[in-house]
Amino acid sequence: MELDVYALGNALMDIQVQVEDSLLTELGLQKGNRYLTERYRQEEILQKLLRSDNLDSALKAGKLQTAAGGSAANTMYGISQLGGRAGFCGKIATDGLGALYSAHMQQSGIVFNEKSVQGMTGTCIVLISDDAQRTMLTCLGVSGEIDYEDIDEELLKHSRYIYLEGYLFESECAAKTMLRAVAAARKNGVKVALTASDASCINRHRNMLVQLIQNDVDLLLANAREAQALSGADNNDAALQVLSGWCEGVAVTNGEHGSMVSFNGDFMKIAPNRVSAVDTTGAGDAYVAGLLYGIISGRTIRESGMIASLFSAKVVAQIGPRYNGDIQPELKKLL
Repeated sequence: MELDVYALGNALMDIQVQVEDSLLTELGLQKGNRYLTERYRQEEILQKLLRSDNLDSALKAGKLQTAAGGSAANTMYGISQLGGRAGFCGKIATDGLGALYSAHMQQSGIVFNEKSVQGMTGTCIVLISDDAQRTMLTCLGVSGEIDYEDIDEELLKHSRYIYLEGYLFESECAAKTMLRAVAAARKNGVKVALTASDASCINRHRNMLVQLIQNDVDLLLANAREAQALSGADNNDAALQVLSGWCEGVAVTNGEHGSMVSFNGDFMKIAPNRVSAVDTTGAGDAYVAGLLYGIISGRTIRESGMIASLFSAKVVAQIGPRYNGDIQPELKKLL
C-alpha cells in the first residue's frame, strides 16, 4: 500500500471540557500551556469540574466529549478528510480508553498501525476557556513507549512523507524510535515533515530538535512562540529567516494574524480566514494537514497555504480538534 503521509506520534484520547478562567487560576494553570502530568492529577481536576468519582465513570455517564487524538493523529485525520491517503502509528493500552481510541480511528479513514499493550492508554484533558484558548494536561501512558518494531516499515518506505511531532522527544524511547524512523525515511527517499509541537517542549529538548531540523527535516511547522523558541529570534520575521536557513520548507502560524511560509527561499504571507473562534484545539494540526495535502496534491505553496488557512479556521469555529463537517465543497470554492 502506498500512502501520502505516514505519521508517528503519541496516541492520546482527547477529553474536552469547557471551563471558566477562574478555575485555571484556582488550579495554578497558565492558560494556553501544556502540562505533562499523572492520571491522578487529571482525575482530581475532572472531579472538581464534574463531581464524578473517576475518569471512567465520567465517560460512561456521557459527561465528556472525546476524540482519538494526539497531534499527529489529528493531522492524519485532516489529510484523510481532505482526500489524501494517511497512516498513523501509535501505541495504546488494552483498556477501555484504548478500545475507544481504536474504534474512533477505525471510523476515520486512516490506516491505523495499532499497537496494543498492557498498561494505561494516554490521555489529554483539554480545558477550553471562553476565549477559545486551550490548556492541556497530558498523561502519556503507554503512548510514549513506542519503539521501532511498532512501525510498519513497508508503509513508511512507500509514503511520500513521514510526519513527526516534537512531543516525541518527551520520551527517551519514542525519541530514539523517531530518529531511527528518520534514518529509514532518508534511506528510502521519503521526505520528513516535523511539527515543533510546543514551546516548553522545545525549551526542554532544543539541542536535539535543532540538530534534527538542520540535518534531516524537509518541512518544518511551528507557531509563532515555537518558531521564536527554536530560532532564538524575538519576532516572527526574524524567526522565519533563521529557520528557512535550516530546511527547505518552513511554515510559521500566528493565529488570527495568518501565517508565513518559506519554500526554497521564497517567502509569502498567507491571509487568515476570519471566523469566530470557539476552541483552538487542533488548529495547528489542521493547518499542517491542509499544507501537506496541498503539497502532495501538486498545488503551489500559496494554494497549499490557503487550504491550510481555510481548514484550520473551520476547526477553531467548533469544539474539538477535528472538523465535523464536509470540507470538500469548501475546497472546490477555494480552488
